[in-house]
Amino acid sequence: MPTEVRRLHRWSAPFIAAGTIRVLMLPIIGAVLASGGVLLSRLDLLSVLFVVPACVYAFITQRVYTYRFTEHELVVRDGLLTRNVRHVSYERIHNVALVRNPIHRMLGVATARVETAAGGKPEALLRVISLEAAEELRRYTLGEERTAASTDSAETTGEATPTLQIPDRELVRLGLISNRGFLVVATFLGAASQGQWWDQDWFTEQDWSGIFAGVQARAPGWVGWLFDSQTVVSKVFLGLAVLLLLLVVIRVLSMAWYLVRYRGFTLHQQGEDLRADYGLWPAVSSVIPAHRIQLVTISASLLHRWFRRASIDVETAGSTDSDSGLGAASGTASTRQWLAPIIEIERAHELVRKVLPEVALDGLEWKPIEARAARRIVNRIAIAVTPITLGIAALFTLAPIPVSGWQALWLPPVVLTTAWLAARQWVRRTGYSLSECAIYFRSGWIGRQVTAVRFVNMQTVSMNQSPFDHRKRMASVAVDTAGAGSTGHRIHIPFLDVAVAEGILSRLYEETRRTEFRW
Repeated sequence: MPTEVRRLHRWSAPFIAAGTIRVLMLPIIGAVLASGGVLLSRLDLLSVLFVVPACVYAFITQRVYTYRFTEHELVVRDGLLTRNVRHVSYERIHNVALVRNPIHRMLGVATARVETAAGGKPEALLRVISLEAAEELRRYTLGEERTAASTDSAETTGEATPTLQIPDRELVRLGLISNRGFLVVATFLGAASQGQWWDQDWFTEQDWSGIFAGVQARAPGWVGWLFDSQTVVSKVFLGLAVLLLLLVVIRVLSMAWYLVRYRGFTLHQQGEDLRADYGLWPAVSSVIPAHRIQLVTISASLLHRWFRRASIDVETAGSTDSDSGLGAASGTASTRQWLAPIIEIERAHELVRKVLPEVALDGLEWKPIEARAARRIVNRIAIAVTPITLGIAALFTLAPIPVSGWQALWLPPVVLTTAWLAARQWVRRTGYSLSECAIYFRSGWIGRQVTAVRFVNMQTVSMNQSPFDHRKRMASVAVDTAGAGSTGHRIHIPFLDVAVAEGILSRLYEETRRTEFRW
């Protein structure tokens, strides 16, 4: 039976206004800079230009935005001059993500994003609603028991036994492995360049030479030697010290970022769905329907392997951008979502098997690609290195520098030797495997990745041949899924013998014919 019309929470207007002002920050900064700072003394004018319209828009949005539940769909109405009515079928909804920053938690509210298999923007963005309304939204849209109270629902989902819990020490280890600190440094440098702090009076009036001399006087003697000595050794040590300091700062910022973003990461298995709760700013609660997982990838960089850790991400059909769900570490907008940002290598296969019983990564018989692939990779690099070498040689010859153009001839032997060794290791590690229910592909040497796709999730399979492939009697096989994105490790097996590629293509084609696609 249809329910009564629901409205946004009374606190939604301030949050909508804050979000609108945040979007307008770039025009506000541009207006302040264009006025030479005059607008900073005219806060009343800034309010009239930006803040007042944002507040009016927020009030109108809060009043006209309504939603209600029918037997089969969620009906959302918004807009004042242009009325929008969206009917979202419950069967199409695969996630209701709740996002809460500290202010949300203090007021007992949340922002809810209703995501469907269509991908792109959320079908409905409810900003903001009470926690009781959020639980009601999940009960209706995700097919939970609609007559149960929210407390009963929490008890029946089995949240007391989480599938995975990541303690703070693991997030600290992930910060040591990752380079997320670069984002924080880049943000700081961007803010500094916009504010031009070095041109401000409070910065230029400082006696920086005196401050530096005072710090140097209190520092150990070797610090003064590093900065005062003009020898090559001191300059090398100074460069290494600055580089080491930069690496330490980046690692510390990476650890802080992961502790804030993924603190308390807990993965629960509720029937066929997975629910992840994590984060301090913001706190996110997101659902991953297991039957909509199209692809799963286990990744381990060199630092991951040193710590005997790995990360697991999945690709779902029609997931939204990374901010609305379990965004992967790249930070880019894609269909990738974390299943485990960090996990012990020994537990990675066990977790994948628990979530997707058909995918068994243990005991696979890996088949290699063509050994001739190493020579082809080196040939490609040689084609690219040749014009670069000629350009460097011409530069050394024509430029007024005391370096002979023949010095550029050192580049091809060094690059091609390194490429040959790296290509051989990459080819040795690359392979594929076919089981009764899935296809697997692994690649990488320093950083290693293994990807699995179940046959029921395959949408298209293809065999590709470039002119060079055709000449070498080789081909590549690719598998596409419903949630296919442009980033991340995929099933794309290169450098196969034509007969082998045709055999894989035939097997996958038969599997797609006799299995029913699961959406």
